[in-house]
Amino acid sequence: MEKIWRFRHEQFVERLGWEAIRRSDGLEIDQFDHERALHLALFHEDAVVGYTRLLPTTEPHLLSDVYPQIMNGQTWPRSPDIFEWTRCVVAKGEILINEVPASHILMTGVMEFCLVAGITSLIVETHPKLVDLLISTGWQVTKLGSPSLLEDGIVVPIQAKPSVAGLIRHHQLYSIEGTTLLLEPELHNPLKPEITLSHLPYLAHTRARSNHKTNESAYLAK
Repeated sequence: MEKIWRFRHEQFVERLGWEAIRRSDGLEIDQFDHERALHLALFHEDAVVGYTRLLPTTEPHLLSDVYPQIMNGQTWPRSPDIFEWTRCVVAKGEILINEVPASHILMTGVMEFCLVAGITSLIVETHPKLVDLLISTGWQVTKLGSPSLLEDGIVVPIQAKPSVAGLIRHHQLYSIEGTTLLLEPELHNPLKPEITLSHLPYLAHTRARSNHKTNESAYLAK
């Protein structure tokens, strides 16, 4: 996790200039990094090159506690199987993993993890251009409100639903074979702790072919 905290500080503070969250220890950690937060990190050659975080909507999260004003008094979806998608970033530069850009693997991994864990949808506060990207790559998107102007620019709240068809579209668009997830043995489902996570059945037949790739580039779910 220390690699993740340092990567977040490098990207959001030193690279993007989020001075309000700068820390002297070089670790970017906030009040939402509790034990129920889900951290998805993309590793390449033992270094973090991509990251995103999913927060349960049944507990305090960014939309509920930091900028609920962008909803203009309207409510948003909250459920144990609905999470908030935050802190999504890849390292600067042309980082290719098995000839695929790191950003493509990160986005594909998010959808695959949602399907594996049983997360039915994500709420996202993002720029309108990224909304168009999500739609074009197979997410089922519903706008929850009108765009608002915040310090970092224009933000629109949306709900994005994953699907197997959407994941297949990601694989086709980005030429990705097999799973993007490294699921450690006995890794329990965060939604249903009594069961362990397992790969999607339709990807199982490609795992053997992609094992050497997984060893080279692991998408870690914690």
